[in-house]
Amino acid sequence: MYFNKFIGIEKVESKHIKVREAVRAIVIKDGHILMVHSNKGDFKFPGGGVESGETHSEALIREVLEETGYVNTVVGDKFGVYLERREDVFDQSLLFEMNSHYYFCECLGEPVAQQLEGYEIEQGFTAKWITIEEAISQNERTQKLSGHNGWIERETYVLHKILQFTRGKC
Repeated sequence: MYFNKFIGIEKVESKHIKVREAVRAIVIKDGHILMVHSNKGDFKFPGGGVESGETHSEALIREVLEETGYVNTVVGDKFGVYLERREDVFDQSLLFEMNSHYYFCECLGEPVAQQLEGYEIEQGFTAKWITIEEAISQNERTQKLSGHNGWIERETYVLHKILQFTRGKC
């Protein structure tokens, strides 16, 4: 594992913690990375929450299919974990903890139609192959705008880590 990043509230006193486990796919091919582009202008990694009874691999395969349309995903090595802990926006008596696990993956074959739901449809999620540098640049520009997606800081941090790794600086 190449990184283990924590942000947010470190000291937990009397609040209960609601934990969400999530997985994110890092798919690199021919100098490009597979990302999901939103109509807010940002790029995020394909992935999402691990459902009850699912392994990380099963969740990655499902999420990559839903968000990108790629049916045949092979899950590889874990690259890192990004842990966020904040006050829960829906229940002030709770802390919300998101544990995002990033894995290298390979997508085989051609994509089929995406299987988007809810906010993914509202935000016009589109799978795109883009260079890591372009994704970082676009996210950094978008992060300066009001109303950007909350995941942009996390995804940009991981994009920088991948860039360092691919250049042999990790």
